[in-house]
Amino acid sequence: MIGRLASLSPALLRAVTIRFGMLFVFCTALIALLDVPLRGEFAPWGIVSFELARTPMRALSILLQWQSDSALGHATLILVVDFVYLVVYGGFLGTLALWLGALLGDQTWSARAAWAAVGAAGCDVLENAMLLVEVVRVDSPSPYPEAAFSFAVIKFALVGGAIAYVLSAIVRLLARR
Repeated sequence: MIGRLASLSPALLRAVTIRFGMLFVFCTALIALLDVPLRGEFAPWGIVSFELARTPMRALSILLQWQSDSALGHATLILVVDFVYLVVYGGFLGTLALWLGALLGDQTWSARAAWAAVGAAGCDVLENAMLLVEVVRVDSPSPYPEAAFSFAVIKFALVGGAIAYVLSAIVRLLARR
């Protein structure tokens, strides 16, 4: 599938990337706004602290803080919005990598970066599902934070790989000028 997308014209990839980019900026701003009430002693990075809680007791501490701050609704809303966001950031990073690859004549590495973006989004789906279960059952520790942590780490590594390709492609394009 991505191999076929890599063969699309640079003009079409550019147009799709720009549209995904606008959605990316909007969704990032929305999530940042919704995340403000989640920041606190046990969750200094808001929802990201919960994604990376790792241990059941740390996750429970975060949830209890959010419950006492009346912020569990914000956590649930962010996790639901993130199901849209993962499509947006995956689409944006993927099409950006393919577009830059088309401009460079590099279909192999751009396709790998696009697949990394898709893989990150897939890990995010599993992570979000586990975190939503945690938010709903706020009563006792469970093994879900450990699994969510694993998927979050893989997600961040894959996003980092895609971003590394994008940045290197931009540098190579600028060097050509």
